[in-house]
Amino acid sequence: MMPGTLLDGIIADSACKDMAPDLEEELLQAMLETASKTDPLGINGRHGLAQYQELGYLSTDHHESVSYTLDYAYSDFCIASCAEKLGQNDIAETYRTASQNYRHLFDAETDYMRARDNRGNFRPDFSPYSWGRDYAECSAIQATLGVLHDIPGLIQLMGGKEAFSNYLLKACQDAPLFETTGYGYEIHEMSEMATAPFGQLAISNQPSFHIPYLFRYSNYPDYTALLIKTLRQKAFHPSWQAYPGDEDNGSLSAWYIWSALGFYPICPGKPSYDLGIPLFNHLRIYLAKENKWLDIHTEQNHSHFNFVKECRLDTTLVSTIQHQDLLKAEQLTFTLGWLPSQPSTS
Repeated sequence: MMPGTLLDGIIADSACKDMAPDLEEELLQAMLETASKTDPLGINGRHGLAQYQELGYLSTDHHESVSYTLDYAYSDFCIASCAEKLGQNDIAETYRTASQNYRHLFDAETDYMRARDNRGNFRPDFSPYSWGRDYAECSAIQATLGVLHDIPGLIQLMGGKEAFSNYLLKACQDAPLFETTGYGYEIHEMSEMATAPFGQLAISNQPSFHIPYLFRYSNYPDYTALLIKTLRQKAFHPSWQAYPGDEDNGSLSAWYIWSALGFYPICPGKPSYDLGIPLFNHLRIYLAKENKWLDIHTEQNHSHFNFVKECRLDTTLVSTIQHQDLLKAEQLTFTLGWLPSQPSTS
């Protein structure tokens, strides 16, 4: 996620979690105004709006067209969610349909999101390692996974859970190669990926923040915990060079804090959290609106226990956490294990 109108995600997240119900009507109108107004700079409207509305994507005529299209599809999901909550069903249906526009850019022959021209042809000179041009501060490898709002739809496009799982495995185990095609020189995000032994994960930059948690949707859900714990230990340091990349607006700190808590909001605008692995044996979170404390416990939190054996919200076993359930709970308890469970094939 990078060049779109991503304030939509903050508004939708607030709405689905009932944080500011008295502002929801006004905020929805602001989202609709932005989504229906053209602004070449993408500040007070959408860059390339007319073409996006006509084709369902931005073409190769536009810089970073793939990233813009994916971000706009996510914003359309956010608008649909807010409209649906407020009972504006016609608006919700329109934008829910538009949220599927990411599908226009998926190339089944290469299994990547690729740029198309205005006649629908994919750009011919394609390399998945090429940064820039069609992608914002990433390559096709990371950008293809930027469908936060419809992970099941992305899995279906890729050909199913096994293909999706293999894509994630390859991204993590591939060499951290890059081509400077779109920029003409090496930007620092390329350098940060290349100097870290994490394959194409590129955890140093926003388009990749959610990727470790995508394993929760694969045949290898336990790998999320392993990746999160490894990244916390190896990519972040209590020193002058604390972060694996530049700390854009506190984003890397936010990633670390969520990943230390043990759960993560993979899609702002949905009232749920995906499980990771906690850092602390015990911590407390004060829930101000409820005027109560939530205790998070980690049992068997040994240095060599890298997997989550089970997670309980109070006494209920959970694999994801719903926001409203979290607010009502007294305890969230993780039990760690030395070995992973069996791969999920469901």
